[in-house]
Amino acid sequence: MPESNQAAQILKMDLPVLMLSMQNYEVKQGMRREIIRFKAEEVAPSSAEVLENQGMAGRRNLPARIRSLVDSAFELFGQLAEPRGILQEWPVSEFETIYNGNGLSSPHGPIPLIVPKACGLALFAATLGDAPIAKSNELFAGGKGALGFMLDAINSLAAERLGRLMANRFMELLPAELSRNKQIKAQHYGPGHCGWHISGQAKLFELLRPEEIGITLTSSYVIRPIKSISGFLVAGEIHIHRFVPNFPFCKVCKERKCIQRMAILEDAK
Repeated sequence: MPESNQAAQILKMDLPVLMLSMQNYEVKQGMRREIIRFKAEEVAPSSAEVLENQGMAGRRNLPARIRSLVDSAFELFGQLAEPRGILQEWPVSEFETIYNGNGLSSPHGPIPLIVPKACGLALFAATLGDAPIAKSNELFAGGKGALGFMLDAINSLAAERLGRLMANRFMELLPAELSRNKQIKAQHYGPGHCGWHISGQAKLFELLRPEEIGITLTSSYVIRPIKSISGFLVAGEIHIHRFVPNFPFCKVCKERKCIQRMAILEDAK
């Protein structure tokens, strides 16, 4: 069966039943390419994470209405999410051709300092699919904003978790002497963050071709479906991922996801 037909066939499979399904390709000097599928519950955040996202962390005697909203949102997510990703191994020595984008990425950010020290690199993109985001928008438009907000929070947190799961999968692809080394960790970095200009998406998509799993890029570098992520998966000794977010562009960053991602990496066993 042609590879394109195989990919189409996989996309039609029952995702909730399938924990992990992969396609292997021999591309670019034998480097591996994989399509990976996850169960919705694998990418779903915890209730505590959702409540924290909504400004209700640690609240005692949570109203029954709020608990019901959280439960309903998780139920919708489980029914609608079709989490999947694609990764492509890439030579560490060639990361700059992607990172530079249109020449707008910072040469003094953390990524140019981290990647050359890596023992493994991959390009990746991952998505939850269109349905959970469309449902959230439908709820907002239909006057059910509270439930829409809860589902949107789950979608956002799940997309972030997808990045971690893709990094974990990349670790499994490394040679045994690296994947079993407790000091080797994989982290994900994406355009639009840490000095990597959003225009870097163009070269990334050109080489990765994530359209194969339904992820596309607009002319303004917006990923579709919304809540999808893309970037580098970087494997190396944990110390290479440590940096202080005091670069010039950090002053205008409102998310500071790097701090949370570093903390999670430090805690990972």
